[in-house]
Amino acid sequence: MIKLFGKTVKGVIFDLDGTLLDSMWVWEKVDTDFLAENGYAVTSDYTEKVKQMHFNEAAEYTKSRYSLVQSVEEIKARWIEMVKEEYSLNIRLKDGAAEFIKRLIRRDVKIAFATTLFRQVALPCLINNGKLSGIELQKFPLVTADEVSRGKQFPDIYALAAERINVLPDECFVFEDIPIALAGAGKGGFNVCGVYDFYSNSAVEFKSLCNYYIEDFNQLFDYTEDVE
Repeated sequence: MIKLFGKTVKGVIFDLDGTLLDSMWVWEKVDTDFLAENGYAVTSDYTEKVKQMHFNEAAEYTKSRYSLVQSVEEIKARWIEMVKEEYSLNIRLKDGAAEFIKRLIRRDVKIAFATTLFRQVALPCLINNGKLSGIELQKFPLVTADEVSRGKQFPDIYALAAERINVLPDECFVFEDIPIALAGAGKGGFNVCGVYDFYSNSAVEFKSLCNYYIEDFNQLFDYTEDVE
């Protein structure tokens, strides 16, 4: 086990987009390109709204806001098509993330992922980054938002991830980059650490919302202590 920020930890749950992965730039590009395909220009208020949403919610909102002829399922399928290659080939772990995960593994800390990404997008990305980092990331439990009925403003996805690795919420840290997700995990009794991301939280007073906060994963080595 380890102590993280002075708390004994048996499990860690990572969000993917904008937290473990340097990936949010892809979704800003998707916003721009997809709306352009449909004759609209992206606006900052649209981007701010959808990045806080569950994938399904974002598709429903986009269809409604722009009165698109495509079904919600067709919108989601197009988004997945647009990002799939980037995730499988070009998206990388954030600085220091691989080293921190390796330390967790050495100390027998259990790891899971909780993401709004679809499995067919997330898994190839984990496999590719696993090859690059020498960690079999695809072997850790991967919980996706379509496995729970409510979005990340509720603790459901984190509770399911904790169940999969058999740890209690107060024994577990959740790493997230979006304010509503921090609040959702907190409602479930999890220890929550905010992670800076230029695309997802640089425009809000994100740090002030966090009990624990890091600019990048290298900082965690200053707050981590091995426990025998």
